[in-house]
Amino acid sequence: MKVLTKIWDWVDFSKYCVQEEHTVLGVMSGTSADGLDVANVKFKMINGEIEYEVLNTLSIDYTRDFQQNIIKAYSNSTSNVEYLTRLNVELAKYHAQMISKLNWKYDIVAYHGQTVYHLPTFGATFQIGEPDILSVALGKPVIYGFRTKDMALNGQGAPISAYFDAYFLLKNKETAVLNIGGISNITAIDPDGELIAFDTGPGNCLIDEICQIYFGERYDKDGGLSSKGVIENEVLKILFDKSKEYIKKKPPKTTGREFFNLYFIQELLNCTSRENLLRTVVKYTALLIHINISYYLPNVKKIIVVGGGAYNKTLLSDLVEFGYAVDVPSSLMIDFREAIAMAFLGELFLRGEAYSKVVTGSRRPSLLGKLSLPS
Repeated sequence: MKVLTKIWDWVDFSKYCVQEEHTVLGVMSGTSADGLDVANVKFKMINGEIEYEVLNTLSIDYTRDFQQNIIKAYSNSTSNVEYLTRLNVELAKYHAQMISKLNWKYDIVAYHGQTVYHLPTFGATFQIGEPDILSVALGKPVIYGFRTKDMALNGQGAPISAYFDAYFLLKNKETAVLNIGGISNITAIDPDGELIAFDTGPGNCLIDEICQIYFGERYDKDGGLSSKGVIENEVLKILFDKSKEYIKKKPPKTTGREFFNLYFIQELLNCTSRENLLRTVVKYTALLIHINISYYLPNVKKIIVVGGGAYNKTLLSDLVEFGYAVDVPSSLMIDFREAIAMAFLGELFLRGEAYSKVVTGSRRPSLLGKLSLPS
């Protein structure tokens, strides 16, 4: 009596992995939890080098209620084990529904999920969005869990998008790639010629909190709200003093919403006008970027700004005032760099390759990712 059933053919799959061409769907939900970024990317291996072409992109907004459900998961005071367990499934189902409606053609999914807690000092990070639900719903293999192997090797598990920056964007020691998402992170070549990447501190996360609490807006569109205020130096000093420990910590270093959240600015919410508070927090965000660069990347003179913060004219103006040449690339790279970077990590996983230098403090390069099968 036959009791075993053949489910998956590893031989065929291994042949597929070494093909010259793959189409990978990169899926990213950032710390701002404002929506899902999706990039369908074709990769080709040409003369030993990987080249890419972006076929499709789309940002799909979450409803305000769903965004708040995710943000509740960031805090012990608003979340618990049952809440996280349910949200892990709910988020994956939601993502699967979003992706299914696109009707795009792709071979495999590179899925970041949603980071709800990042604890690098303990070697731990937690992303939700159950990959098995996604792979079954989409009928495609899903590569996920890109951070945990790095952390098992004593790395920070971030910023993993730096490998895309290093491979495709960095050209010289004077230029850095600055991603201003919920958290800001930077990728560059340090004065010794080594690849380096780390989080500088908050990006849009604190700005978004104030916009939502005081202005009823999801974010500071084009910097229009913050441009109406003036900088309160006493408030700026309080914020800076609360950040000294992180600033002094040498790279590799990472942070997240577990630190830079509503509670971080709670005591300041009623100490000045809403316009002045927002303007001061924008300045504070730029200040931490500048101080980290001046401490650890004094060779950097030009920054390529990507992520949602690239649209905030007030924030960019502050960076220019600190003496940097600011380059804002096309909207494709601003809006979808992280989703494209996830697709790139998926491509590396398929090929069994890793970037030769690590930026996270990991003991060695490693194959980032795990595999969930649809069968």
